[in-house]
Amino acid sequence: MLVLLNPRASYGRAADIWRRVAPALEERSPGFRVEEIGPGSDVAAAVGRGRENGERTFVAAGGDGTVNAVLNAIVGIDEGGAAGVTLGAIGMGSSNDFHKPFRPEALLAGVPVRIDAGRARTTDVIRIDYEDPGGVPATRHALMNASLGVTAEANARFNDPTAFIRTARTVSVDGAIVAAVLTTVATFRDIVCRLSVDAGEAETIPVTNLGVIKSPHFGGSFCYDTPIEPDDGALGVNLCERLTRFQVLTTLAALRKRRFRGRPKTRSWICQSARVEADRVFALETDGEIVRARAAEFTVLPGKVRVAA
Repeated sequence: MLVLLNPRASYGRAADIWRRVAPALEERSPGFRVEEIGPGSDVAAAVGRGRENGERTFVAAGGDGTVNAVLNAIVGIDEGGAAGVTLGAIGMGSSNDFHKPFRPEALLAGVPVRIDAGRARTTDVIRIDYEDPGGVPATRHALMNASLGVTAEANARFNDPTAFIRTARTVSVDGAIVAAVLTTVATFRDIVCRLSVDAGEAETIPVTNLGVIKSPHFGGSFCYDTPIEPDDGALGVNLCERLTRFQVLTTLAALRKRRFRGRPKTRSWICQSARVEADRVFALETDGEIVRARAAEFTVLPGKVRVAA
């Protein structure tokens, strides 16, 4: 087992968390190796070296962004993808959506973990093909969700915070997320998109938010009620259109109670693909990581990666 450690996760707090977790991990899985990663690290090269050395379980020790970085490295190992490789994680981030719902039996030193490769489950992956602001095509992958609109813009603000949000993060992650949302909602305007689902006819829609999911959990305590499973070979697509600022806030309040479907100005689909083309550059979020794009296509890759229990 190779642990890919991001000590800068959770705004530097992960290093202290790791010092608490490492002895418990050694008791449970003796003999693991550790390689430190972080901004500027070539995670794909680290995974490649590990595989050459016989490693088959790669544990992302950090937040959801660290899990996403290791996922993209595993999927890109070779043309066959992630055959024979298992992705695990130690949740040392701000939100740790990858570990939700949290399980009491999957805690080490109070930290959520997914390191049991013996009970690994084959899981679908979201593929996101997008055009950057210059029109250059690129591809990313996500295990949990991708989005554009107000929550992606709020995520971008949370990741690059003002002094107010930095202060809020020291008190409460959920509080900082709410602060990022509130400050984003104050200035956000809908993104006019041409949206098509399962290659159907495109519809021009002022998009307040579009969430493409394999897991209902996102952004702290927010959770969709869309019926989706990690291995069902489908995508959940959740649209909010033309919401007023007040409706954005009431929808977010409903999402904290896992209530979304059937709300005013919302639509949901269970599908295989979705595509958006926008009238302006937008924040595109993939498992909490942000890029900028003008268009994006979302497809499902069934059973693409093995995920530890």
